[in-house]
Amino acid sequence: MAPFITERAAFLARVHFGVTIPLLALALVPFCARIYVRIWPVWRLGWDDVFIIAGLACSIVDWGLLVQEMHIDPGYITLKEVREAVFLAYFAIPIWAISMTLIKTSIVLTLLRLPLKRSWRIGLYVIGAVQVTYCIADMPYLFFKCRPFHAAWDIMVFDRRCPDLHTDILVSSIGSAINITTDLLLSVAPMFILWNLRRPLRERVVICILTGMGLFASVASIMKAVVIADWRNVEDQWEMAMSIATWTILEQFISLFAACCPSLKGPIQALLAKCGFNLDRQDTNVSFVHIPSRMRESQLRREAREWLGEEDLQTPRQGPSELIAVVDEESQRSKNSSSLVLPPVLGSKTLIPQFLLRRQKDGV
Repeated sequence: MAPFITERAAFLARVHFGVTIPLLALALVPFCARIYVRIWPVWRLGWDDVFIIAGLACSIVDWGLLVQEMHIDPGYITLKEVREAVFLAYFAIPIWAISMTLIKTSIVLTLLRLPLKRSWRIGLYVIGAVQVTYCIADMPYLFFKCRPFHAAWDIMVFDRRCPDLHTDILVSSIGSAINITTDLLLSVAPMFILWNLRRPLRERVVICILTGMGLFASVASIMKAVVIADWRNVEDQWEMAMSIATWTILEQFISLFAACCPSLKGPIQALLAKCGFNLDRQDTNVSFVHIPSRMRESQLRREAREWLGEEDLQTPRQGPSELIAVVDEESQRSKNSSSLVLPPVLGSKTLIPQFLLRRQKDGV
């Protein structure tokens, strides 16, 4: 008997398109903003941007693979259509794993751009390593769990030896637990990291809201895990497969949106300023996507104050040969009352004493 698409299954297919397509369009807004600030006016494209571009490509491919099983009208479908849908949906699983790993690796690399303490850096490396390890370990199970191996995605192979449904659900649950945990950690960690920036309170609140968008990806992961866990208790597995597909795509697109969302901090701040609500009276270009080098300069100056005291931050006693760094043009243009500016030495360039870059107390 030919498979039949129920009214509810057709409704879920329409919901899938009605939710995922606008969400993809929405995710492309901060993605384009992120790439724009990284290539204009100065080329600053890094590995975190390469990973997020690859993650976007994999997410779109994954969405395309799952389209085949979406039938927006109820009725009978052919066995050939079922076979093609199952084949494509099965290969969407490893693409999803690769996509989520690329996106989360991009977030980790972006956060590592910040001047973090060693404990934070180690934690981020551990999160990235766990995600990459899961992605690599999941591939052999997906492609070699059955004998013959193509029986995993070909419903026309009747003589097969595959793990039972309980094993598949267990493996999926382990993967869901890892993804939910990493989603939560990568959503909450930027809040704690960026909250400690010496920026106005209102600006830090906006930054934390933008970085906290990843919590919605955790919600999608949890909902997908709940649906998968109930796989054995449903009669219409086609209907459930469409629900899983929808939550899978939502998880990827929301993660992509959250990874790029801090790029919108500048435009949002400029828009609020036009409405008379200023978040920051100093600089509108700081986010963890674009970190001016003057932030590093300010950190070094604060450390020097703690080591030496304010009176020692006067015109350096060393001669020109002891001065080894020139503050870049961006830092030179953005002097403000919140940062200590050293007196100019040797012309119009502002120079930093050697001890500020060495971060050493000895010999000063």
